[in-house]
Amino acid sequence: MKQRLICVCLLLALLLAGCTLVIPAQSAAPPETAAPTPTSAAPLPVTTAEPTVPVTTAEPTVPVTTEEPGVLRGVEMALTEGLIATPGCPWVELTVSFPKVGLAPSDRRCALRVELEGETVAEWPELELEPGLEQTVELEFGFERYQPDETAFVTATLTHGERTLTAETTVAVNNYPDELWQAMSNDELPYSIDVLRNQNVVIIYGRDASDEYTAPIKSFLCSTGNATPTGNYRLGPKREWGLLYGNVYGQYVSRITGDILFHSVPYARKQKDSLVTEEFNKLGTPASMGCVRLAVSDVKWIYDNCPMGTPVHIYDTDTLTVERPELIPIDPSDPRAGWDPTDPDEANPWNQ
Repeated sequence: MKQRLICVCLLLALLLAGCTLVIPAQSAAPPETAAPTPTSAAPLPVTTAEPTVPVTTAEPTVPVTTEEPGVLRGVEMALTEGLIATPGCPWVELTVSFPKVGLAPSDRRCALRVELEGETVAEWPELELEPGLEQTVELEFGFERYQPDETAFVTATLTHGERTLTAETTVAVNNYPDELWQAMSNDELPYSIDVLRNQNVVIIYGRDASDEYTAPIKSFLCSTGNATPTGNYRLGPKREWGLLYGNVYGQYVSRITGDILFHSVPYARKQKDSLVTEEFNKLGTPASMGCVRLAVSDVKWIYDNCPMGTPVHIYDTDTLTVERPELIPIDPSDPRAGWDPTDPDEANPWNQ
């Protein structure tokens, strides 16, 4: 009996010993299956940002941000347009505007040069532009007579270091015939203008042998008004078209004094075929608000031949020393009635 118990105990001990031997064999398996864990981390370098660094670098955009020759980067410049200058008043007012300035606060000094047909007429060697602010620079310059008619080019050049920015516009230059320019250059204004207010007649006088304005050379019908002043004046600035009272327009405008002008009979629009016909037919009688109205051919003659500074005398008189000009009225029903018959424009149907 004892022997059986001893055998049973030995058998149980062997069974228990076998179990403990199996357990280590099973626990050793996880290290073998866990071994691939380090290899599964191998794809991590693929997910790192290192390969994308060249894509996100700014190197490809460097050429875009570099300062190209001839360009002042970060600055915009514009010039006013519609400038008008005449030899009698050879001064031009010009505005240079800077709507955007991107210069560094520590380095904002520029040089500005203005040229008329390649000739420098104004120069600022040290012009400071305030970053981030809109700025304007008011310029005024004069020039000698520009020979060709029509227009002259104005160029503004802004320089910052070796970089430049340019802007261009045109100046309308109204020249006079050479003989009148010569006379004006010698302070010998060739004509004097007399406005006989109550007669509604204009007389142009030239110089006599004694250099006095006593020789009548032309006479025109005109229309004055109650506000036309009397007195002695000098012909002022001119413009080809001008806006008048009542939102109408006049051709070949020359200032006499204040808002008193020589100009054509009014037009409803700034177009030569919009003449106010009934006002044309009033020439030779009072009809204006104070200006001196004339037919186009007559006011254009003053515009073309009488420089700024020409003496203008406005007065009343009972004596008319020249033959009174005759008006040929316009028939309002005529299809050409929108044009001044005296206008030398080639498109004028009266000239055809």
